[in-house]
Amino acid sequence: MRLDELQNDALSIDLGSLDYAALIRRIGRGAAGSRHLDRQETQKLFSAILANLLPESVVGAVIIALRVKGESCSELLGALDALENFIKPIPTLKDRPVVSLPSYNGARNLPNFTWLLALLLARQGLQVIVHGMSGNDNRTHTEDIVSAWGTLPISDPDQALDCFAQSVPAFVPLPVLSPALARMLERRNMLGVRNTAHSLVKLMNPTSRTDCLRLTCFTHPEFETLQHEVFEVLRAPAMILRATEGEVVANVRRPARVDLMNRGFSVPIIEAKPQGSVALNLPERTDIQGTVEYMKKILSGVISVPPAIAAQVDAIVNAARLPQ
Repeated sequence: MRLDELQNDALSIDLGSLDYAALIRRIGRGAAGSRHLDRQETQKLFSAILANLLPESVVGAVIIALRVKGESCSELLGALDALENFIKPIPTLKDRPVVSLPSYNGARNLPNFTWLLALLLARQGLQVIVHGMSGNDNRTHTEDIVSAWGTLPISDPDQALDCFAQSVPAFVPLPVLSPALARMLERRNMLGVRNTAHSLVKLMNPTSRTDCLRLTCFTHPEFETLQHEVFEVLRAPAMILRATEGEVVANVRRPARVDLMNRGFSVPIIEAKPQGSVALNLPERTDIQGTVEYMKKILSGVISVPPAIAAQVDAIVNAARLPQ
């Protein structure tokens, strides 16, 4: 089904039955007095938001209320349900595992190795989808590294098949994958705060395959708990780790625990441990050019892959091949 057909279904929402004022009252009473919305209520509310049917004042009120209250598992599930009607699924080859890497934060102090991780996974035969959107900040974003690497972001979902046939990752800009979600993400520039869209981009499945392994990361402990709760309900494969400056790649200096979610159960597959005296041979420059030159040395075998990333690659390859 085409995206416009899916959106037409969403546009059939009966706004007369959507009492958004009552919903805002429930979530807008502050951290102590607010109550969570259930999954169905949130799906209806976010369908209207993503379809651009509500006034900006209402959307802003919802964003701020959820920001202050904190999202619940039921609210994230309902928002993900709504999002299914506003995604152009990325087609994949049926005979090979697929993994999704969200990349929306970029790196400020450390090198951004998300594209390196994607390239290493593609070398192992996985179909790798990296989706993201650059920001107007001083961070080094994956999309910038992709361009410097000489890879063109895809402008149509079907182009991903060409990437997979050549065993290279596909970088999908969010406006190609979901214009509605990109519009919601951009509201940060207007309101100055993150919103539920920043959670959805880390949790969503960019394909129509139920066995797509989603990498997701957290910075704050409460979101670690939420991510586990979401994938326990979804029973979908996912890998959860502490973010490296907001990215899903392992921290090469301080390797952290990584949990695999499979069929609703959580299993630690990489344990946190100090790096010790291992020589990392990290790049002296962490800007785009310095990172690209470093990646070329790794992929040509001049220097070895940092141990934390090598362990992450092995874990992802093994997890992506597990039966679902």
